[in-house]
Amino acid sequence: MARVDCLTTVFVEDIPEQLDDGVLYVSRQCHVALHNCACGCGEEVSTPLVPTEYDLVMEDEGASIWPSIGNHDFPCGSHYIVKRGRIHWAGKMSREQIEAGRAYDRLLKRGAQPKGLRAILAWIKRLWIKFIG
Repeated sequence: MARVDCLTTVFVEDIPEQLDDGVLYVSRQCHVALHNCACGCGEEVSTPLVPTEYDLVMEDEGASIWPSIGNHDFPCGSHYIVKRGRIHWAGKMSREQIEAGRAYDRLLKRGAQPKGLRAILAWIKRLWIKFIG
């Protein structure tokens, strides 16, 4: 496996058992895009195509995926952006930067969590809905 600098997009209904390097498999039915890590490490990269995760845009030159793909849990730790089918390598992130990014993602997905009296009222409301309906 070798490092790739571009991904060719292939739309599929079912994701193949084995992914080819340099191919971005997109399943609209499964709302996911998969590819082998662009660094060539052989890890499979899954990008959920849902509003709170990744956005895929098709252009004449190829697919663009946003936000960046950070494989921070893989041994390679690669980090890149897919824009118009090309890989744009991004710098490695520190553990603090990764955790800050994940915290920000959680905030976007859940919204701001209430604090103080509002947290207590929200908890009572959840209990009320759970037991009373």
